[in-house]
Amino acid sequence: MQVTRALPRSLRRFWGRWRPRLPALTTLWNRGLPERAQITHNIIWPLLLTPLLLLNQLVTPHPVWVVLLVTLLGLYAVALVWVRQQALLVTFTRHRTGTLLVAGDELSEEFELHNDSILPVLWAEFLDQSNLPDYNPGRVIGCGGNTSYRWHAKLICRRRGVYRLGPHQLVLGDPCHFFTLTIDFAEREAVLIYPRVLHLPPVTLPQGSATGSARRQRPLWGAQPAATVRAYQATDSLRYVHWPITAHRGELMVKELETEPSGAVWIVLDLNQAVQSGTGERSTLEYSIIVAASLVAQLVSSSDQRAVGLFTIGGSGDAVAATTPDAAAQPAVIALSPQRGQAQLWSVLAALAPVQASNVTLSDLLRTARTSLSRRSTIVVVTAQPSTVQPETDWLAQLVHLQATGIMSSVCLVSMRAVAPDEPVRALLARYNIPVQTLLTDAQLPPALTFRRTRRVIRSTPTGGVVTYEEEEEVG
Repeated sequence: MQVTRALPRSLRRFWGRWRPRLPALTTLWNRGLPERAQITHNIIWPLLLTPLLLLNQLVTPHPVWVVLLVTLLGLYAVALVWVRQQALLVTFTRHRTGTLLVAGDELSEEFELHNDSILPVLWAEFLDQSNLPDYNPGRVIGCGGNTSYRWHAKLICRRRGVYRLGPHQLVLGDPCHFFTLTIDFAEREAVLIYPRVLHLPPVTLPQGSATGSARRQRPLWGAQPAATVRAYQATDSLRYVHWPITAHRGELMVKELETEPSGAVWIVLDLNQAVQSGTGERSTLEYSIIVAASLVAQLVSSSDQRAVGLFTIGGSGDAVAATTPDAAAQPAVIALSPQRGQAQLWSVLAALAPVQASNVTLSDLLRTARTSLSRRSTIVVVTAQPSTVQPETDWLAQLVHLQATGIMSSVCLVSMRAVAPDEPVRALLARYNIPVQTLLTDAQLPPALTFRRTRRVIRSTPTGGVVTYEEEEEVG
């Protein structure tokens, strides 16, 4: 616009007359090129002066008009040939090394620009449209004729989730900057970053859960009377009252029940945004997801060979917003039925990777999960509920109701504080024989999911050379 205002009035009128016809020129530049390559002009108005130069040569012949005309047309011809050669003979590739990524692992990509033309690539700008957080491999590079240029980009993946690599663009130009060549690459690659899996302290399961050897020795008979009695509770059935001892002590006493485990354990994960605290990797939301994944890994790898399932209601939305604490998305039910083996662990990790916080309370979560739970199941609730609860807490009432129907439960409280005042919670849960354990987000726990991989290392020598070798490392 500034260049147009600097022109004389007659030339501005001439430019306004020819400007609507420029799209036809753009079609002319791109004739015979691949669909993903697009040539656009940056400076075109000097080319429109050629009729004026021809007219001056006809009216007042002089060599200067011929020189200007040949120079102008020659520069534009060279520039156009330059970018058309780049559109046809310049190729670009990107390759991601490694396939398995866990939060905290390193993502590595290799990029290569190959120029098969005799003309050099004076400048080429790589524009990446990936949505991986904090990842920007874009740069401006140059490449000589019949050569290639290669570079690497690395990123420590701090956030779990499902992300996208690509699409990307390559923007090139001629030496005079008359034309710009844009090459679009529509290739996309999904990147799944699993949550971390840690070695947790032993988690207490509900009383009455027998070991795997005992389960193999006895059939599954459900709730069986044990050799002890205890005081009657409001949730106990009257059919288990031990009347002789009740008459002897003068108060209701019931037979202690030992529940034979069915082998099915449900991990119920609370993703309610209202109870979460902290941001980033050390938030209670992220640590609760890590605890849920670690519990599944611990149970499927135990000698009992327990069948483990996952039930949660999390937000579903853009992968970039995953794990962000400032917005809760629309709820989506995630219910993986209990299965045995390592395949179930990877299914759970894939389901937990993209989840976000939601507005579903723990009581609503337990009420919804009730339809999926079978009798004699065991649930482990992972929650960041605040410890200052009242006796009429609704989620605790839901646990008591499940216990009355034969579904035993255990609670893992996730807290950020080294000394969490969770005595009210413990007292309430102990009153109904529900085991509870507090896990701190700042606890340094070793990884439980590790694997060996080979990575390329490039070292420089004192003489200025480069040595490339591969080494194995264990990551997790």
